[in-house]
Amino acid sequence: MTRVKETFRYLSSFATEQLVGSYASKVGPDIEVSLINGRYQINAGSVNYSYGPLHDAFQRYFNLDPPVLEPSEPILILGFGGGSVATILRTERGLTNPITGVELDEMMIRAGVEHFGIDKLTDLKLINADANEFILHCHNKFKLIVVDIYLDDVVPVEFQQKQFLEEARRCLLPCGKLVFNKLVSGPEGQAELRSIERVYAELFPESHTFTI
Repeated sequence: MTRVKETFRYLSSFATEQLVGSYASKVGPDIEVSLINGRYQINAGSVNYSYGPLHDAFQRYFNLDPPVLEPSEPILILGFGGGSVATILRTERGLTNPITGVELDEMMIRAGVEHFGIDKLTDLKLINADANEFILHCHNKFKLIVVDIYLDDVVPVEFQQKQFLEEARRCLLPCGKLVFNKLVSGPEGQAELRSIERVYAELFPESHTFTI
């Protein structure tokens, strides 16, 4: 694309979304990479998956609750998406820790590689797999586990249940932290949040809810 066309698309993105690429997903809604208000981001269905408002939300969370890790302590991201969390931790917060990313949708990984260069992040291992199966058979330990698993705007029910969170806790190093991202909207979302909070309080007595 010529510089003139790039400039035109950039300026046009402040008026209307500019579609840059699309990917047919076998897992959930089709994936779109778009330029919106001058920012490239990955969207699917009715929500932003990476590098847009979700990226901003994780930035704010990590500002409120900064990760404290030794350089050798590994990180696990379940629901890697296009790499927002890994990018924040690696390039914005300067963490050099080994990162393992698990993502079920191979097209999401492809979008992240082709448009955001996530394959160039150092010490990153990407696994195309179901996060539930991964955690059930996980024999490694992590100091930080981030759970950001969605199909459109819904967290699949199995990831909100006690069994999954118990298995995730099993994969934590001593004094490790499990971060669970939950989009809350309406009475049903509030009820799900309260249910998750009860399970967290049982499994992690020092748990906190951050409203972003």
